[in-house]
Amino acid sequence: MPILLPREVARSLAFSVKEACEFSSLGRTTIYKYLKDGLIPAHKCGRRTIFLRDELEQALKSLPRVGGAS
Repeated sequence: MPILLPREVARSLAFSVKEACEFSSLGRTTIYKYLKDGLIPAHKCGRRTIFLRDELEQALKSLPRVGGAS
């Protein structure tokens, strides 16, 4: 499987955990914490966890803003 460049990742419809980290600039541990806490939705495709681009973008937009303003 070829390694995707950030531009190719940004155009994807769905992301693996690694690609979601690259797309969101969040670390793997943070992605899994937000997933466990229900802040980021994910789907299972066999054993793989995938994140839909639209859902990931919406989840990131819904995170609290710096300074507490929402």
